[in-house]
Amino acid sequence: MFAQLKYLLLFSTALLLSGCGYHVGFLKHPQLDTLAVAPAVNETALYNVANDMRFMMCEAVVQDGTYKLTDTKRADAIIYLTVKEAAFADVGDASVEDDDTYTPSEWNAKVEVDYRVIIPGQGKALLSGSVAGSARFQAPVDIEGGRQRAVRQACYVAAQQVVYAVTEGW
Repeated sequence: MFAQLKYLLLFSTALLLSGCGYHVGFLKHPQLDTLAVAPAVNETALYNVANDMRFMMCEAVVQDGTYKLTDTKRADAIIYLTVKEAAFADVGDASVEDDDTYTPSEWNAKVEVDYRVIIPGQGKALLSGSVAGSARFQAPVDIEGGRQRAVRQACYVAAQQVVYAVTEGW
């Protein structure tokens, strides 16, 4: 009995080490090796959000590593981005002391982005969708600086979702 158990354990170990037909690696589209990010379109009243979105999209593609980032002339596919909304909301209560009311100490920045992945020369989008990203920030002194950094972080969160969709959307 001990010999049978020994062979069963040895066989099980060999089966586990040999794998079950699963492949480890990227889940990318088989015809795409390189991506480019076109200049983003800003449909909001917030300045520079389109530039931040494009920059963060490039950063997310490079950090993911599934695709190589290149220019639009040599890319297998191009990502087009449209920033639809950029909004701010307070998430912390305003403090009140005597008769003075102070501004909230914590805020939330949110961006909503539409994306399309198009192979150059083809009019139809290979993949499209909408994503949103958000980030909290505190503004004890410089609210505009905190707001800009939070918008970049929210853009990065949205860009990561686009990369996940492009990488695993097949």
